[in-house]
This record gives sequence, structure tokens and C-alpha cells, in this order.
Amino acid sequence: MGRSKKELSRLASGIFIRFFHTALTVGIFCVLIFNDTELRNALTGKNIIYGVAFICLLLATSVLYFIASLMNPGYVILDVEMNGWSQVDSSDEETAEESEGDGNDERQKMVKDKKAKDKSQRKCSYCNIKQPARTKHCEDCGRCVRRFDHHCPWLENCVGERNHRFFWLFLLCQAAIIIWAIRITWGGFYWHPTIQDWLRANALYLICMLVLSLGAAAVISLLCCHTFMLFTNQTTWEFMSRHRITYLRNLDESVNPFDEGYCRNGLKFFCYCPYRSWDVMLVKYSDLKNAS
Repeated sequence: MGRSKKELSRLASGIFIRFFHTALTVGIFCVLIFNDTELRNALTGKNIIYGVAFICLLLATSVLYFIASLMNPGYVILDVEMNGWSQVDSSDEETAEESEGDGNDERQKMVKDKKAKDKSQRKCSYCNIKQPARTKHCEDCGRCVRRFDHHCPWLENCVGERNHRFFWLFLLCQAAIIIWAIRITWGGFYWHPTIQDWLRANALYLICMLVLSLGAAAVISLLCCHTFMLFTNQTTWEFMSRHRITYLRNLDESVNPFDEGYCRNGLKFFCYCPYRSWDVMLVKYSDLKNAS
């Protein structure tokens, strides 16, 4: 089956962006290693551990970038069993009514959970499916993404439930390598008595410093934002569009039904895979709210 024009355009865009990211990273590394800098001196034998540590962090950053960029962010499979649906159907409701007198509590609970879950699910007008809680359709990808955070143009991929942790680790390593590179670049400037000689001698360092400073501002801001999100168990989409989201818009601004405390939120963000039952958490929160 042939690809659509939109898919081909997105594929070409993804190749260009990843190539540009790689070229920018390699270019700055070459400036730092082929000029008289602290990094070059370290790699030529003065402090080999320092140089190897820098290269290892650079490689880790690049690997994390490509993992977050190329992996499935959590696309919803267009299949009933994989779509978060309860396997209880309308016949179960009839059975539950018939079994009321028989004390079939388990069956009644299944039906009750299904009704509560269905209330938390919205229908996607593009994919024609009911989305599990915290899922949103991404128009750029043309797919519904679980625990959708945002579509990242620098990755040319969505940030969702499967790759969000890798995206955060990429931001952490990227921030560290940029700050380190700024320090190395600053130490490489040559000082001259005239401005013309100074500019000629430091042109490459000036370009690197400009790129690195802009990158540091963007990456550190994103790192702070996503660190807050992960420890409070929110997504960028939920934080920015709370008033339009079905399962959040009727709740108080201070209420987050998915928040389990900073420690649990952080632990489950990094260690829980592949997917979590957000619908079940909504049902439990609804039950607790009704009970109180």
C-alpha cells in the first residue's frame, strides 16, 4: 500500500530534522576538538578521563534523542482488545440485572466499572474509536496517542506514554552537555587588543556560543517544565487545556485524579511499562468522591 502525501512529507521532515540535529551536534564537537580548547588538551593526554566522559555523555544524549524520536510514543491500536475497553458488553448488563437476586457482586462491579470507564472515554472523530483516558489525537502524526503530552517538532514525533521518560532523560543529558560545552567554549576564546583581531580569532567560538546559549535556554526551560509535570503526574496537554478536557474540566483546578504523590509519580514515570490503566484510576477517584 502506497504512502499518502502527508506521510511522505512527515517522513522527509523527520529525516531532515534528525540530520540537522546530528550535523549541529557534530559541528560544535568538531569546533571544540580541532581548536585549542580544554577538550582537545584533555583528549591528547593531559586528562583522558575528562575527554572520555564528555564523549560518553555526548553519545548518551544522541542515543536518547533517537530513541525518543524514532520509537512508538504510545499509539492506540485500532483493536477493541488493545484499546482499553472492558470486555463487558450489553449482555453483561442484562446478566447483572438478572443476577442481582443471586448476589453476583463481581458481575455487578464489572458492569459498574464499565459504565464509569465509558464516561471517561471520548470518541475520536478521526480514528472513529473511543479513546482511553489521557489519550489525544495528534493531527501531525494522524494517530491517537496514549498519555499524550505534546507533538515535538525537534523530534518530529509525539511525546506520549512510551517515550516520555526517554524524552526527559534526553533533556537532562542535553542540558548537561550544553552547559559543559559552554564552559569549554568560553575557555577557548583568544584575547586580542583590537576588536577586529578578536573577532577574526574567535568567530567560530562566537557562533558556537550563540547556538549553545539559545539551546541552553530552550532545553533547561523544557527540563524544568517536564520535571514538574512528571512529579505531579500531569501532561503538557492537560496543564494547558484543562478547561477543554472531558475528565478534568468539571474538577477544581487544584484536583488531579492521577496524582499519587511525588515519590510514586516519579517512580512509576520511570519504571512502569508499557501502559497504565488511567481509566481505572478515574473510576477509583469517582468512587471516592461519591463516597465522601
